[in-house]
Amino acid sequence: MADTFLQKEIEIYSEKYDIYGVVKDYGVVTKLSFEYNGKNIEMAIDRNPLKGEKYEDIGRDVIESYVSKLTAPQTGRKLQLHYWYIREHEIDGVVKRIAHGIVTGHKKLPDSIDIHTSPVKSVFVDKDEEKLVIHTENSIYHCPLAYCRFREQDKYPDLIPDYEEIKEKNNGKLDYPSIEKGKVLLVLSNFCDYYFHSLYYVPVDSEDEEPRHYTGWAHVGTFQDSYLISTEEGSIDLRYFPHYQNVEFYSEVTCGCPWYIENIGDSVLYASTSCGKIRLDPGERKEVTKANAETDPPILPGGDLYPAGVF
Repeated sequence: MADTFLQKEIEIYSEKYDIYGVVKDYGVVTKLSFEYNGKNIEMAIDRNPLKGEKYEDIGRDVIESYVSKLTAPQTGRKLQLHYWYIREHEIDGVVKRIAHGIVTGHKKLPDSIDIHTSPVKSVFVDKDEEKLVIHTENSIYHCPLAYCRFREQDKYPDLIPDYEEIKEKNNGKLDYPSIEKGKVLLVLSNFCDYYFHSLYYVPVDSEDEEPRHYTGWAHVGTFQDSYLISTEEGSIDLRYFPHYQNVEFYSEVTCGCPWYIENIGDSVLYASTSCGKIRLDPGERKEVTKANAETDPPILPGGDLYPAGVF
């Protein structure tokens, strides 16, 4: 039933890395799937048939770019949940605890998707590391306390040890990176929906230090999703298409101010801008300039970050 709308399936092979994959073209959405280091990778891709592009070439190039450019160092990387909470679910007549959140560092699942875990076996509050450690039937998740979705967890406070103390100490205490007046800072992360974390901008002639209020929202399109960020008065307007480990900007209005992108996640992100493709390693901040663009830009996957399921 899952392949009802499947139009064609194309085998892909990278001789360079001896990796096999498959492109499944469903017409509306096209997906590339392959395995690397025991992890099943699935991403949406696109092509321009008017340029004579072939899925065989695109799939091979994307696989090789993933291995050489997009894989993050595995040393010290942990399985994490951000914007997490634990609630009770009735499964087959039995009440079980299930954790929800945005996952990163999973062996099989891609970063930045919202998941629910297998049943929780135990939880432990690590006050030194300021995180909740969740043991499930299959995995161990590390959950920063400041990224608890407290409004959801308030419905099940007894599921977290010392919950009221944790909430009092951590609610509203997320760290939002800042920048000097007259500059714009866009903060991205692989543990956020559509990669967007926050925006910081204080006009150079502002009498106070308060950053401008902004809104960020996803525009779910028929063929391509996009993410839009703007300040209330409209002086800042940044818009991009989110892809697998990269974003592609199509609006860069910053009121003439220099602007920067910071990656606070734990995997590499690329930003395709009017100045070129900019690589951002975990914890890195770069100004959007031609000097910071890659001299040998990688081939990056296109298509939706969250490719639609086909049934």
